[in-house]
Amino acid sequence: MENNKKDPNSPADKDEKVISPTTAPAEKPADIQEDSTVHKPTNDTPPKNMQAQSAPVNSNRRQAKKSSWWIRLGVLFSLIIAIIAIAACYWLYLQLDKQDGNQSQFGKSISEQAKENQSLKYDLQQISMDSNKRLTALEKQQLNDTKAYSKLAELQQSSKLLQERVAVIAQRSPNHWMASEAEYLVRMAGRKLWLENDPQTAIGLLQSADERISAMKDPALTHLRKALADDITRVKALKTTDITNTIFELDTVIGQLTALPLNRVNEDFADKSDNQPISDSVDDWQQNLARTWHDLTDGFVTIRKRTTDLEPLLSPEQQWYLVENIRNKLLQAQLSLYRFDQVNYKQSIALADKWLQQYFDVSDAKTKDTIEALNKLARVKIEKVTLNKFQASPLLQQLVTYGEIMPVEELTQ
Repeated sequence: MENNKKDPNSPADKDEKVISPTTAPAEKPADIQEDSTVHKPTNDTPPKNMQAQSAPVNSNRRQAKKSSWWIRLGVLFSLIIAIIAIAACYWLYLQLDKQDGNQSQFGKSISEQAKENQSLKYDLQQISMDSNKRLTALEKQQLNDTKAYSKLAELQQSSKLLQERVAVIAQRSPNHWMASEAEYLVRMAGRKLWLENDPQTAIGLLQSADERISAMKDPALTHLRKALADDITRVKALKTTDITNTIFELDTVIGQLTALPLNRVNEDFADKSDNQPISDSVDDWQQNLARTWHDLTDGFVTIRKRTTDLEPLLSPEQQWYLVENIRNKLLQAQLSLYRFDQVNYKQSIALADKWLQQYFDVSDAKTKDTIEALNKLARVKIEKVTLNKFQASPLLQQLVTYGEIMPVEELTQ
């Protein structure tokens, strides 16, 4: 039954047609006979010629059946291999795609790492620059500290030497404190004379210093007392200006400016009228009548002539500027006193006096007093102090430093 169920389109039939030596009509009865022999179980044997013909056909069928199974197995194996190859190709494609993604991500990570490296490099450069600056600053600070320490050591050494010198002075002369007071008084006298231009106070301070030296009762200090006496005489001979009193006088004049009256129109008319009195005589009635009529008519319209120039009146704003300008000039005169500037002092006083006489009422008593005060201030002569130093100053310094006045030979050495 299995042999009878064959596929008409199978390759076995095609091989069977090629291999079979017999023709189709002769083969068909054999097939029918074979089927009849198969389905009819009889004990009769077929004829010999039929057996001889059916033997090659069966062998050909078995060979065709075996070859079709091998072909099917080959096709199946090829199909499996193709499926495996396709799967392998797909897997390889996925691996390559994944590898490309990994490479792109790796490239991005490399670029990001390069950027981070660049930023780190910049940060390192900044840190290096800051470190160099800090090192430079620290080196400078260390150098300054070294200089400061050396200077401090020098100061400590000088302070130690000074203390030793003070101790030596205290052992040499018990009156060194009085000598120090005398030296201080002479220095104060110089400040009063040269800075404040006060010779009277300077004289008093020099006399106090001489009293301190005299109280020491040391015959070796005679030369010092002689130098102090010469200094006192030279200061008394100085001709100096009392700057303080002059400043106060200028302040008084400045305070009176607002109370001074301004110059108004002075009507100086030429009086040409006949002021003869009316006579009491009856005979002069005509003259008296004519004079009365003339006086009556002249009262309606009067024409007069000025013999002097007419000065215009100042407005209130101009009056304020005038007073301020005069005050400014007087303040400049005060500044010139402090600077010992004789030329600017006189120019400022002269200009203020000129404006007072030109724009203020010179007939008023206050204006006259102010102009007189300015004239007195203009005669003040500013003299500088010609004395530059005191003769007793170096001698007092020797007495304070060494406890005695050194001879001239030792000083020159």
